[in-house]
Amino acid sequence: MAKHVYHKVLLLVLTTSLPSHAAEGGIYLGQTRVIFSATDKAQTLTVANSGERNYLIQALTLETPDSTAAAPFIITPPLFTLQGNQRQLLRILPLNAALPADRESLFYLSLSAIPAQREPVSAQDRLSIGLRFVVKLFYRPATLLTPASTTPCQLVFRTTAQGLQISNPTAYFQTLGKLTINGQPVALEQQPAMVPPLDSITLAMHPSIKKITWRVITDYGGLSHTCQQDGPRIMENAS
Repeated sequence: MAKHVYHKVLLLVLTTSLPSHAAEGGIYLGQTRVIFSATDKAQTLTVANSGERNYLIQALTLETPDSTAAAPFIITPPLFTLQGNQRQLLRILPLNAALPADRESLFYLSLSAIPAQREPVSAQDRLSIGLRFVVKLFYRPATLLTPASTTPCQLVFRTTAQGLQISNPTAYFQTLGKLTINGQPVALEQQPAMVPPLDSITLAMHPSIKKITWRVITDYGGLSHTCQQDGPRIMENAS
């Protein structure tokens, strides 16, 4: 059998989920987010290869998607070859780190997939295109007694001089999956969509608001039930 070689990745595609690669033949993940509870000894994530080509996979946990700072978790195995039409189960293990007990913490799981090529390789084929998957990794303290499923409708919307402010009084990260203002959908891919716990974000828009409806992304990657708020007030003395 010819020896496989893995060429340097010159292009990475950043994504949180690539389900289409399963149908076309390629690398895909079994889920789009990982919830790690304080009581968990480990969590798992499945990486699958539905194509015939082999890939070299590197798995890391990071503080932010674009940083090199490691998160307080380890993944095993961190580096492996994934053969065609095979799956690999990754185990995520916590390190002994002090994290906030009154709210969720957010980290990221990064997986880079480099396709294999057979030797000899012609000059025009030496450019390899790799894939990079980035999945949110939420650490959930044991002290959070209110179920996450009951919190989506607790978001509060207000108009300010800077735009539309979205406040999150809960201890959970709330990521908007769908938002409509006066019946018109908002393009969330062009706006920040994740509201940190006990914090707020501001969207760069100043609509005359009569009604807002929204849905957030659940622990399972789906959408919550629809929430509604009427007539957000103008915040007084907004700077």
